[in-house]
Amino acid sequence: MKIGIIGTGNVGSTVAYTLILENLVTDLVLIDTREEFAHAETLELKDTAKALSRTINFTKNDYAAIADADIVIFSASPAAHMVSSNRLEELPMVKKIVEDVADKLKTCGFGGVIISITNPCDVVAWYLQRQTGFDPQRVIGSGAVIDTARLRDRANHDECLIIGEHGDSQVAVGEVSPQAQEAARSTGWEVYSAKGYTNFAIAACVGKIVKAIAGITSDELSVSSYDEEAEAYYSVPTKLGKSGVVSRNIPPLTDAERIELDKSIATIKEAFAQL
Repeated sequence: MKIGIIGTGNVGSTVAYTLILENLVTDLVLIDTREEFAHAETLELKDTAKALSRTINFTKNDYAAIADADIVIFSASPAAHMVSSNRLEELPMVKKIVEDVADKLKTCGFGGVIISITNPCDVVAWYLQRQTGFDPQRVIGSGAVIDTARLRDRANHDECLIIGEHGDSQVAVGEVSPQAQEAARSTGWEVYSAKGYTNFAIAACVGKIVKAIAGITSDELSVSSYDEEAEAYYSVPTKLGKSGVVSRNIPPLTDAERIELDKSIATIKEAFAQL
């Protein structure tokens, strides 16, 4: 599988390492505005592949090389750091990056699936789709896959999940305590405020998404995708395939969960309207 990664910072480089470790990639294109950084990451990842006896073709900073990629992972982010747990505050800093990358993806003729990681995840995935003009089924956000993993750990059972925004308005579905919900919601900021970034868990989640797109697994994942009825991107359990979204499946909701989901969708739409 040929995969491009746009943005090779703490998240993008960890995603690349995870793809190599799990033997999910045969061709890897690394793109970063920092030429020396992209070069250094390419060197180290090539050494990683050799140490693991992986045969991988590497290319750096060449958008033409991702024209025939199966997947592009968008993980570019601004240099400025978050100052609060509200991911939506990053939007003004990310807007120009999305516009620049979207132009390059259109120009090079990329025809695969985009997985957007960059926060605010739902709004950025939506804006990336709008700016590229690509079919919405081909552009998804990593969304609440990571939030679902956090909730299942904190609640200690695997039947619950998160839908809606990858952010403060996320909605827990299933019988879980308010304490577990809050612990899952606050984990990202707890890690970020100590490290300055989060990387391992999101990289593992992206690996799961790549496996689902490739057909290696048949898991429904709570990725962020476009809902034509709501006219917005948000996370629900989604079946994925080589062309992206196959089907979106909103789980049975209580009245209270439905109200909370509507509020979450409204939060995403309000942020998108500011672009």
